[in-house]
Amino acid sequence: MMKNLLNTIAIALIALFMFTSCDKTDEMPVEQQEREISNAQMQNSKNPYDKEGELHNAFLDYFIAKADGRKEMNREKMLVIYTDFYAAQKMEFGEEQIAGYQQLFDIYAEMNEGERHWSFPPQLCRWFPALCFVLTPSPTFPHLLPVGLLEEGNGATSTERTLKFIDAVKENEANILADKELSEEQRKALLNQHAIARYSSGYWHNVSAIQQGKSGYYEAFQEADAAKICHTCDVVGADAAGAAVGALVGGVGAGPGAGIASGAVLLEKAWNWFWN
Repeated sequence: MMKNLLNTIAIALIALFMFTSCDKTDEMPVEQQEREISNAQMQNSKNPYDKEGELHNAFLDYFIAKADGRKEMNREKMLVIYTDFYAAQKMEFGEEQIAGYQQLFDIYAEMNEGERHWSFPPQLCRWFPALCFVLTPSPTFPHLLPVGLLEEGNGATSTERTLKFIDAVKENEANILADKELSEEQRKALLNQHAIARYSSGYWHNVSAIQQGKSGYYEAFQEADAAKICHTCDVVGADAAGAAVGALVGGVGAGPGAGIASGAVLLEKAWNWFWN
């Protein structure tokens, strides 16, 4: 009788221990895991320039595999990389493309004037009026990129912030396609800008949160990120601005053209022609 009683008490104590242990486990906060953002999640087939985003990310992969970000980068080296990249993509890279990239290099060199903030040379608005309309901040402009959604201060994980940004960009794209007040040049610049922003945000999220040390960009990204409020915002913003410029420069595609901009922001010490 006593033995049965002791066995019953022992079983009850074990059950109580297991029950309370489960309760404590349930109460412990679960660490939120970062996830890779796939190419399919970055896509928006409704944007006719969506392919430029894929080319942009492909160029970033190609560039970091061919260039040493710690060594000086200049126009001549960039043209060699672009020539090889276009060949790998089975895209034409002739006199028109070379002239277009030379013009793009000139524009980028003037857009900075030694500072880390985008500014526009006066002739740029004369050459491409749509650019100043697209890229100049204005409270009345309805299609600004919501890059602030990428800031860590908004909480959640980088994965969640990036996906929220991508969804917001897609909403913008639907409005751009429906906006009858836009000229075709403005619409082209905006749609290229937004396509690149989507792919850029996914690319840099994957570098910083998933690939980390496996990416040739990671070390430079971390160094810059530690010194800035939202380095991802800076890089995605540079990509988007570069896309709008590249879309309107003859012979230059928005995707590969934007890759110069984000690379320069990320590896700024190596880009003597960009920042000086």
